[in-house]
Amino acid sequence: MKQKYALPAKSTIIVMAAGLALVGCAPLAGSTASDQSLDLAPPVAGEIASGALNGIPLVYAGNGGVIQDAQASTIWEPFQKDSGATVQQDSFELTKLKAMVDSGNVSWNMVNSSALENERYCGELFEKIDPAKVDLSQAPEGTIAGECTVPNIFMGYVVAYNAEVYGENGPKTAADFFNKEKFPGKRGAPLTPWMEAPAIEFAMLANDADFDALTTEDFHKATALYDTLGDDLIPWTSGAQSQQQLESGEVDMSLVWSGRGFGAANAGAPIEPMWGEWVVSIDGIAIPKGSPNVDASYAAINYLLGEQQQAAASAKTSYAPVNKNAVPEVPELTAEWLVSNQLESGHTISMDYWVDNWDELSGAWTTWVAGG
Repeated sequence: MKQKYALPAKSTIIVMAAGLALVGCAPLAGSTASDQSLDLAPPVAGEIASGALNGIPLVYAGNGGVIQDAQASTIWEPFQKDSGATVQQDSFELTKLKAMVDSGNVSWNMVNSSALENERYCGELFEKIDPAKVDLSQAPEGTIAGECTVPNIFMGYVVAYNAEVYGENGPKTAADFFNKEKFPGKRGAPLTPWMEAPAIEFAMLANDADFDALTTEDFHKATALYDTLGDDLIPWTSGAQSQQQLESGEVDMSLVWSGRGFGAANAGAPIEPMWGEWVVSIDGIAIPKGSPNVDASYAAINYLLGEQQQAAASAKTSYAPVNKNAVPEVPELTAEWLVSNQLESGHTISMDYWVDNWDELSGAWTTWVAGG
């Protein structure tokens, strides 16, 4: 059944150039638009009544690059045509959002950020998601990350290993990654300026931690396990670097973002994924606190979650769809790296643990990465 909306009363319409406009120096649409309340029927993922949002301007702030470009063409352009809304693109920065919220002048309607960041500032910088206004019934297991996040970009931290080095007896578990006797060779891991919670939980898996009763000591045991790798541990601080290490043979295995493992394999390197244990990673759409046109934002988010929309975006990015019914038309190699095909072995991070202990653990992470 199609989602139905009461058509909004005539209001100020911001005229845009055809297609999606990249926000530059011009005022953002949301900063001048009046807030319009809509009478939404029960939402259905992927559906919007034709012309239901005529003239309503929305601004989506994402993380740029291939993903934002792909979503612009596969999701936001069709959404504009179907709904009558306009969607401008901008780049998300947490500090900029804080300034907007503090000033009471929020010009973004939807933003993409890590689920962990969204939940850390849930209720402060982001609105709690109203479950009656967004259809999450088709979201894959493990992608519902908290009260302020709707899944958007679905990937994983996956061990990618060199099949020419390890043959058919490659690593199968998190513990194998740390077993230098059984699997000799160099390993890559993210030692970035920002805390990599999934990388820590990967080591917790190897330590057989009790995820129902985690303490800060489990964090320190995890970093200590990485320390046991000694000179065999090769840090990476960007996705591009992690992929280059795999392609060049600088490392024999690496804990990488799934898209980067795929990138190395797609470039011709003899790289295979380890699906025995991997860690789910979600970037999510959130609605900024105090943003205008919240009902229209929900309608846009519902559209993004649709089966066809997710399949199209996934086919352009190699990232997994956040609709369990979506079947992207992708080459066989791409399908091998889609985390949505490996849900049974995926581990979802302990969101409450990280939110509750963030300040202490992020400081400990910084000290550890610096060699302290």
